[in-house]
Amino acid sequence: MATAWDPVELSFEAAEPPDDPYGQELLDVRFEHESGTTATVPGFWDGDDVFRVRFAPSETGAWTWESLSDDPGLRETGSFVADAGDSGSALHEHGYLRAGERALVHADGEPFFWLADTAWTASTRATVEEWERYLDARVEQGYNVVQVNALRQHDGSRPHDRLPFEEWDLSRPNHDYFRHLDELVSMAHERGVVLALVALWFEYAGENLDWGIPAESRHEHSPEQARTLGRYLGARYGAYGAAWLVSGDSGFDESSVAIYRAAAEALGDACQYPLRTAHQPGGQNTPALVNDEAWLDFHMYQSGHTHDLAVPERQARANRALHPARPVLNGEPCYADMQALESDEVFDRETVRAAGWVSVLAGANAGLTYGALGVWPWHRAGDTFGSAGLWGDPKPWDEAVELPSADDYARVAETVSESAVESLSPRPDLLAESATGEAAAVTPEAVLVYLRDGRAVTLQDAPPVSAWEWRDPATGETANADAAEADDLDIAAPPFDGDAVLVGTRDR
Repeated sequence: MATAWDPVELSFEAAEPPDDPYGQELLDVRFEHESGTTATVPGFWDGDDVFRVRFAPSETGAWTWESLSDDPGLRETGSFVADAGDSGSALHEHGYLRAGERALVHADGEPFFWLADTAWTASTRATVEEWERYLDARVEQGYNVVQVNALRQHDGSRPHDRLPFEEWDLSRPNHDYFRHLDELVSMAHERGVVLALVALWFEYAGENLDWGIPAESRHEHSPEQARTLGRYLGARYGAYGAAWLVSGDSGFDESSVAIYRAAAEALGDACQYPLRTAHQPGGQNTPALVNDEAWLDFHMYQSGHTHDLAVPERQARANRALHPARPVLNGEPCYADMQALESDEVFDRETVRAAGWVSVLAGANAGLTYGALGVWPWHRAGDTFGSAGLWGDPKPWDEAVELPSADDYARVAETVSESAVESLSPRPDLLAESATGEAAAVTPEAVLVYLRDGRAVTLQDAPPVSAWEWRDPATGETANADAAEADDLDIAAPPFDGDAVLVGTRDR
């Protein structure tokens, strides 16, 4: 028995496998629903003579399938019935993700606000027991995405417990590595969490950023190798509703774009529900080279590890202004407990929180990604962290996961998701006077203002509002806001110190 929006796995044994099956397209399976809906997905090699196919039924009811292969051992037919199952999460109730014009949505059109954490190195280091503890903690906080590198993260903590390719021969996948990653992806899916998998971090693609990575740590792919990897990853994880960060921290030239294009197109062909973006380096907006790519579904910028709160605002505006219109989100603001790039000063909780609020209200309203030093390199006590001179000494991951900044980002998501954030429009002109670290926006349901330092404000040309409320973004506590209307609207200062969020419920 199968359930909608859950992978169905079929296993086959080849009768006449080639010596190197990894890079060859030996198996596809065509699925047909009783309504006439069809889908064809590729198989992947899983070691020895074993091939597998994973498919996520998008409709309840009867499905039939037929495998397509020249190998007699891989030719079969079959059927199954998909039930609705126990929804348990928005992902299972509303389906996998796709891009709308300004927001991400589920298959049925239900809005989806991307609240992600970064655990880049979990793929090579996290045990099943650690991953369970981690996922349960983040799900309880309301997170619905985790960003993970499908391969090795060059600056993760050492030693790596697992590596994806044997001696980095890209024709020899380490099947045990990917079977372990299967388990991590499946555990996330069971909890309604989307794994956003990086296909190729920058050291895997062409001429690119130089972070002082030694030559032996670089493993550049050709477009053909990238295409093979994309098909393999898509076949293996697409049925779990994975999203794809095709690049990671990548600068772009013609050579690297060709490599990423090959991977992205192969992912699109292999996945039933491809959702693809490029994870930019800090401070870089989507380059024209990438914006022109047909595979790009949404913009993910990185305001990065700076105290300058003008950066997340400026990048939100710049990416939102690109054509055609696509959803925008900040995929890497400054990380909790990490040193700033421009100094050895560790980011405090207030700066991390401000970067999130400013990003969303300035127009990156498709979502927000959190990060903490200690979690992203999956650091354990006694490990080696080679980037300590750049980013600081990490706490063990199980301490870093408890940093309160994670709750602050969950409150961002909760507040804006109550207010039809998918239809948000930035309104910096609302504030008669403003400073860096402040942002304002409107939705059909609310007026939202973030102030780095809570104060009395005057709003200009605000839409009609039935009630005003102050919210403490560090605690979630609320208080009525006193408003006096003259030529403009004067709002008295909040009754608490620090930053503040002003929420106005719009008249309907």
